[in-house]
Amino acid sequence: MGNLMPEFGKFAKLEEQRSSQSLRILIIEDVVADAELTILVLESSGLCFTCDIIATEIEFQRYLQDKYYDVVLSDYRLPSFNGSQAFDFLKQSGQDIPFILITGSLGEEAAVECIKAGMTDYVLKDRLFRLPSVLERALQEFALRRQQKMAIAQIEQQAWRETIINRIVQSMRETLVLDDVLQTTVDLLYEALQVSHCLIFQPDNAQQMRVCYTSKNNAACSEDVIGLSCDFYAHFRDELIQGEQIPLHRITDDLPEGIKDLATRYSIHSLLITSLCYQQTYLGGISLYQCDRERVWSDNEISLVKAIADQCAIAIHQSALYQSAQSELSERKKMEAQLRHDAFHDTLTNLPNRSLFLDRLNHALQLSNRRLYLNSDNSPELFAVLFLDLDRFKMINDSLGHLAGDQLLKIVAKRLVACLRGGDTVARLGGDEFVMLLEEIENVNDVIEVAQRIQDSLKVPISIDGNEIFISTSIGIALNSAGYTQPDQLLRDADTAMYRAKEQGRERYEIFNPAMHTEALKKLRLENDLRRAIERQELCLHYQPIVDLQLHKIIGFEALVRWQHPEQGLIAPADFIPLAEDVGLITAIDFWVLHEACHQLTQWQSQFPIVTKLTMNVNLSAKQFTKSDLPNQIEKILQGFNLDNSRLKIEITESILIEKTSLASQILSELSERNIQTCIDDFGTGYSSLSYLHRFPIHTLKIDRSFVARLNQNPEDGEIVKAIIILGINLGLTVIAEGVETLDQLEFLRTHHCHAGQGYHLYQPLASDAIATLISSLST
Repeated sequence: MGNLMPEFGKFAKLEEQRSSQSLRILIIEDVVADAELTILVLESSGLCFTCDIIATEIEFQRYLQDKYYDVVLSDYRLPSFNGSQAFDFLKQSGQDIPFILITGSLGEEAAVECIKAGMTDYVLKDRLFRLPSVLERALQEFALRRQQKMAIAQIEQQAWRETIINRIVQSMRETLVLDDVLQTTVDLLYEALQVSHCLIFQPDNAQQMRVCYTSKNNAACSEDVIGLSCDFYAHFRDELIQGEQIPLHRITDDLPEGIKDLATRYSIHSLLITSLCYQQTYLGGISLYQCDRERVWSDNEISLVKAIADQCAIAIHQSALYQSAQSELSERKKMEAQLRHDAFHDTLTNLPNRSLFLDRLNHALQLSNRRLYLNSDNSPELFAVLFLDLDRFKMINDSLGHLAGDQLLKIVAKRLVACLRGGDTVARLGGDEFVMLLEEIENVNDVIEVAQRIQDSLKVPISIDGNEIFISTSIGIALNSAGYTQPDQLLRDADTAMYRAKEQGRERYEIFNPAMHTEALKKLRLENDLRRAIERQELCLHYQPIVDLQLHKIIGFEALVRWQHPEQGLIAPADFIPLAEDVGLITAIDFWVLHEACHQLTQWQSQFPIVTKLTMNVNLSAKQFTKSDLPNQIEKILQGFNLDNSRLKIEITESILIEKTSLASQILSELSERNIQTCIDDFGTGYSSLSYLHRFPIHTLKIDRSFVARLNQNPEDGEIVKAIIILGINLGLTVIAEGVETLDQLEFLRTHHCHAGQGYHLYQPLASDAIATLISSLST
């Protein structure tokens, strides 16, 4: 079938020549009179024709080779050959035309035998009048036969074309791999069209056209050509981009020099380049080269390659769509995986988050309960939850910034992961809180070993931006038991144990016990009640007089808040002030105390003139010193009661001066400038740094009651108290001793010139009306 298209083209060309001119007749006759008679009969019939007359074998062969004829009229007996031989020569020439025998010496039976041998018809010379009708009938039969042959050839050609296209389309259906489709295309075109080379070129990343496929059946064209530049493209770029085909039947002198040079370099005599275009998008091309001869590309060949190129362009486009869809699908799957990961992991440390941790904890709990159900004689499978909270992390965030804090959390997360056993889980709940799930433990010692390993790991200092940071953690541990049914319960109890560890001094672990839960519930109820205490007016103030130890007279009062709980009765500050600081209520309580104390002092001043020289000491939490407008708020309250600023003394702890140095210095300086004095409460129990006594505007030192209580028991405490008194006097500060409970303590303090004191031996804290009675008695 590979030779069908060239043969069909030749056949069509003959038909075109025949239809474009009058009838051409070749007469083989050695008798001139007979030849002239034949011509006369044909002319008399009105037939339009031209003719050539020959008589020898050599002439007959030459004329058949040089010219095309529509019919051969031949005598049978000739000088050098006969009619049968002439008929054989006609068949060999390839001209499929009628052969009519005109004879006078051959009998009718012999003529019939010639017909059986393949000749078209015969006419006896004595009946030459029959020649026009015989000729017309023969021409009609041959025309019909040629039409049939042409139709068959067209059908075969169409079948051949569709076979090639179908094989390519089938390869497209059988595979989504574009390489296989295009490779099949070049292999089929090379085989079907019998060209020297068949190539497919496509643009690379730099949009340079390069050979991508060549027929594997062409031994003369190795795979070395893959990747070479397609030089012809540069000369026909505009036409190919427009989707046009470039057929060059021969390399002529009028072609550009560049094309002729390329043809000479690659020994190309003819070429056909077909564009690969889809929806006005140029995708490459198919190149066919004929190197062994010149070739006239028929319309059928050109249209066939065009049809195949269109199919290839569709395949390339669909492949691009498929690759795009695959890429989009892959990206979507990646995004979905990332979303799933993000939904269950902490974005900062990449550890599991609360949701994933609770899921794993729930799985461990259900597995333990199922095994307990299947074997009720045994205790549940033991596992543990560790709740970790970094100690003093807020101070690192405030001092070095949140970026440094984030870096610290990442490092801590890595160290925690390194402390895990295989199969355990560590997660970040948020902030500086982490949790761990330790499964399949033998006993509590396994958990303690991990907790100690964590503490040891965090003791190694961490360097961030040139700063060496020491970090520790408080750990709460909850062990699984049969009483747990929900994962939140274990997490809650581990959290409760962690807070107990913080209360016990931080950098330690505590194992949960039921008493902690009871205490936590009590604290929760207390917190809820405390939130309503101010609005329900359950808070009240007691006032403890401060006495001049040398003059034996009252010089001021310290306002002490009490909570008159409707069910629990009077609650001391030590039992609810720390809770108020934890839950953020201390600010409201502080200002309530300040407001009530100033109001009460104003009332006493209006009742008793002696009180105008007395002062009121009010304690403020360290949280107040995070607000730069604190002096304005205090002064606003004083002005509201028309109270002299010097009558108020603010008591603070040493921690404020250490932890909030810059802001504390600014606030204390503003208070001092407004004639509001500051006292250091519980002096000697904290850092007791002498440097801040110089740097900050401090007016009074209050010796902590723990030193005063042991004056008669421990000589060293007596020396400490004497040292504090001497230090205060030398610095020009007022020194007040707290917790004076005995006469001996009082005498010791007087002997060593302590300025003032307060305590139950002098006066216990009293309600406002009791203080009013006391002042009244002192005034008389």
